[in-house]
Amino acid sequence: MALDLEEKILNAGLIAVIVGIVSPWISGRPSIIENVQRTFSGLGYYTSFIGIVALCLAAYTLAITLVPLFGQKPLVRKENRETIRLGTTLVIAVLILAALSVLINITLQSPAMNVRFGIYVSLIGSMVSLLYAFLINQQCRRDAAKAFFHHPEDREIYAESQHGPTLFTAEPPPVPPPPPPPEEHSSRQR
Repeated sequence: MALDLEEKILNAGLIAVIVGIVSPWISGRPSIIENVQRTFSGLGYYTSFIGIVALCLAAYTLAITLVPLFGQKPLVRKENRETIRLGTTLVIAVLILAALSVLINITLQSPAMNVRFGIYVSLIGSMVSLLYAFLINQQCRRDAAKAFFHHPEDREIYAESQHGPTLFTAEPPPVPPPPPPPEEHSSRQR
């Protein structure tokens, strides 16, 4: 429960990908000769290699978050974590889309085959996880840019103001005194 809402949604999307991969992707009669109804998950049929790679990547991306929560050494460095998660979720989404295109092509060639819900669960989970990995990555890049361009004293004052009222408040710089009024010169004509 120590995760932000974005992290929870990203990990929920990855869990949905894993559940969708082990759920049925396609069902029906694989050939005209066979009269047996069969159901294949993402780990079977023509898309098995795609399903296995997507499952491994989803499990690895999920482990990047979960391993440090259990007190173990992180799998990747903190500064590389968001970039790696963005890359793996992008690859997962592309693989799931490729698998969907293969399954749709199979159902068009063989009307006895039907696309099932597992591929759609995987597709939605991969898109959600990709979106939130992108948002978290952009937020980390924005925070790094802010940290680079701010003076350290400004960060301390900003951090204190974010946590409510503090005992120390920065005083505004002193206001310079107004300039003296212009002297009046008399211009006498001689």
